[in-house]
Amino acid sequence: MTTMSFADMGLAALKRRQYDAAINMLRQALGEDEDNLEARFGLARALHEKGSLTEALGEYRTVLQSDEGHEECLHHIARALLENGDARSALNHVDIVLRLHPTDPDLLVLRGQALLDLEQPEYALSAFQSAAHHRPGDTKIHQLIAAAHRANDDPEGEKRAIEQLLRIDPASLAAKNDLGVIHLREGHLISAFEAFELILSQDAENPEATLNRAITLTVMGGMDDQAIWDRVMEISADLDGIDETRALADDLAKLPDKDRKDSEKAAKLIACAAYAPVDV
Repeated sequence: MTTMSFADMGLAALKRRQYDAAINMLRQALGEDEDNLEARFGLARALHEKGSLTEALGEYRTVLQSDEGHEECLHHIARALLENGDARSALNHVDIVLRLHPTDPDLLVLRGQALLDLEQPEYALSAFQSAAHHRPGDTKIHQLIAAAHRANDDPEGEKRAIEQLLRIDPASLAAKNDLGVIHLREGHLISAFEAFELILSQDAENPEATLNRAITLTVMGGMDDQAIWDRVMEISADLDGIDETRALADDLAKLPDKDRKDSEKAAKLIACAAYAPVDV
């Protein structure tokens, strides 16, 4: 079997999202011709999509050694770097490509995400707003706009962004969850509870709404806290900081119901409410 046939088969498997097959074929192709840049980039993409970030970054860097202006590689290595926690390097790579494509919404979103990670929410907001201008109606961009307002301690801006998201997509569970969190933070416990109940009526195992409903009920009091949080630990176990959140809930549950809402313990627990993830 020739090198090109291995490469062609690997790239075809990549398109079908058969990442293990793609990795196997493309590695065989590179074993025959290590300078096959298309196969190298395809291998990097397959490793990336499979979640093997360290290996993917190595392959992306090898591609850029041969072709430092490879736009697709610069784009995807930025994604991989961001996912791997290196926001500064991701931003550097995005900015290289943005010089040629300053209105590309995907690149603008990546830039905004990197800036958010670098704790520069005002600049992140500008990038997300530019992305929304060039791709109007994208709900996930509006989620990111809300996140930038939140990081910038602008609750009114955050609320406007989520309400705009709901106008774009009235069925958005992500928007309903995040609006419920805002109600919770504002002390509107019934409105928050209703928002999370509505989500769970449509998606019974939604991890964020399950957690947020439990937080709301614990603050309100009058419920079986143990049963509520047992459900959380079953459905929401993969959320960040869940063990610490459970400990805060147990601590709040020791207070009489009438003393919970306005307590410092309640404020700490409410601060653990989960926002919907943004999958871009």
